Amino acid sequence: MPSLHEPLLLVMCTGNVCRSPMAEGLFTHYLAKRGLQAQVISRGLAAPTGRVPHQYAIEVARRHGVPLASDKRAAAVNGADVTQAALVFVMDIGQRQEVQRRYTAASGKTFLLGHWQNREIRDPINEPIETFEAVWQQCDAGVQAWVERLCAAGLITAKEIA
Repeated sequence: MPSLHEPLLLVMCTGNVCRSPMAEGLFTHYLAKRGLQAQVISRGLAAPTGRVPHQYAIEVARRHGVPLASDKRAAAVNGADVTQAALVFVMDIGQRQEVQRRYTAASGKTFLLGHWQNREIRDPINEPIETFEAVWQQCDAGVQAWVERLCAAGLITAKEIA
């Protein structure tokens, strides 16, 4: 469970094998790079529990120097994840509607990852690696914009030096 100074950011997609693991890796990367405090997890609305991320997601992340956690496995979202999350990021409007249907209390804290780019991020599953690259770029833009706005709003802050 995150501390008072370390909010939980929940990133979701459908299967938790393509988009949300890439976005989780990007959030973790940018938060660490800036010395910011937040816990980041990713989940799926219909995750094949235990599956490793898609090989193209792993490859594209590696190419960009943001490797996905070696122990990352697909996990299904649950009520505790949503309750503990300060913010929930989804990839498309259908996922936002599904989160709001399943977890009505999350309505006010569930946003599109591509909100600031006015974009939904489509699922690259069963697509060539070039599609994963395009999705990576969209996730990257979304994550960077959210990190900036969350910092500006004071929702995520620098780590305290002990």
